[in-house]
Amino acid sequence: MIVLRLDEYCRMVKPPAAPPSASALGRFLTLAGTATRIGGSVLGQRLRPGRSAIDWQPVGDLLTDVLGEMKGPVLKLGQMASQWQGVLPEPVALALASLQSRVPALPFSALRGHLQQVYGADLGQFFQQIDEQPFAAASLGQVHRAIAADGRALVLKVQYPGIADICQADLRQLRRLLPLGRLFRAPAEQLEGLYRELAAVIEAELDYPAEMRRLQDFRAHFADWPGLRLPQPQEDLCRPGVLALSEEAGLPFAEVSQASVDVRERLALTLVRWLSAQAFELGLLHADPHPGNFAYTAAGELVVYDFGCVQVLSAPLLAAYVQTYKALQARDGEHLEKAFQALGTRQPKSTTPYGLYRQLHGLLGPLLQPGVNWDFAATPLHEQVQRLLPDVMGALGSLQPAPATLLVNRTLEGHYWNLSRLGVALPVADLLQVQLAGR
Repeated sequence: MIVLRLDEYCRMVKPPAAPPSASALGRFLTLAGTATRIGGSVLGQRLRPGRSAIDWQPVGDLLTDVLGEMKGPVLKLGQMASQWQGVLPEPVALALASLQSRVPALPFSALRGHLQQVYGADLGQFFQQIDEQPFAAASLGQVHRAIAADGRALVLKVQYPGIADICQADLRQLRRLLPLGRLFRAPAEQLEGLYRELAAVIEAELDYPAEMRRLQDFRAHFADWPGLRLPQPQEDLCRPGVLALSEEAGLPFAEVSQASVDVRERLALTLVRWLSAQAFELGLLHADPHPGNFAYTAAGELVVYDFGCVQVLSAPLLAAYVQTYKALQARDGEHLEKAFQALGTRQPKSTTPYGLYRQLHGLLGPLLQPGVNWDFAATPLHEQVQRLLPDVMGALGSLQPAPATLLVNRTLEGHYWNLSRLGVALPVADLLQVQLAGR
């Protein structure tokens, strides 16, 4: 009976016709109700006589509908979770992955009032045309193609009405849930640091003028890079809550496995070189790696969208990551311990988890050697890491994620999945050595 209700609910949900609720209580009740439905569905299936496996498809459908309708930080968390292909049940991972490029959009009528407020009642003074059907929809806004009055092909990134209040509501709920982290032996000050980091990320993504400046910094630094295309801000058409960019056409990165091997190899090389150059040359990191923020061309060019989430890499933080990389490469437990201390992930006065270190060396050490190709098509690293979860959970009293590593780890994890999509073999250590020489 519970499963039937869940299936019926998933079939009845329709794309939202109005901006999502900004009520903190309402959003909390929606999430709580969703969790109850999912728990009831799974429990009901397990108790059903003769049931040998869980049907996760209704769960995936429900999460897609609810998170897509709510938008805001909870949707962004769902998009991030979709990166765990092979870890989440396949129907759930596929459903969440659909949120990368198929988020339910608001009707243009919900945005028109804001556009007229910032441009004036007559939008025709600035635009020959604005496509009412969005080109893309995401957690904090959606994107519409447009043609400027002078003929420029544009995309307009428009924030959802009331999204700042929605973000504040979700962050308040998260803060209420922080004490649950102590179940995993996370210190209160570290939980507070993680909360502040997440709140800063959301604040930065809502700051479109800052995003425009970050994009200009990236364009200036990578102006002469072959195989890389970044949109150009159209400053004369940017307004509060609206970011106007040049249109950079590309094929969906989520479907890049359909490209030829030559194209995928070109894209993989560009991606790894671009990431290392960001860190070591620019001191910044494009930290939103989900595939909806990338595209590719038939010629093998990498197109990068959405610079709302960019991490500033301090010299000490970058040095700590270099130290960690070298310790894993050398398979040296003492050096890895010092590196984790530098990252801030080691808890003071706790037992050093050398057993876990040895397992990490065994997994990553061979892949990080000079002259070795890391085959992202054949190496199921995530499956091996999954087998380490009991040891990781056992080491939670010793190892905790430091707030400063939140976005960097998310970026590394996300691009592991992007390279897995590309499915090619890369000499990772050799590519990184160009930037690591002398460090």
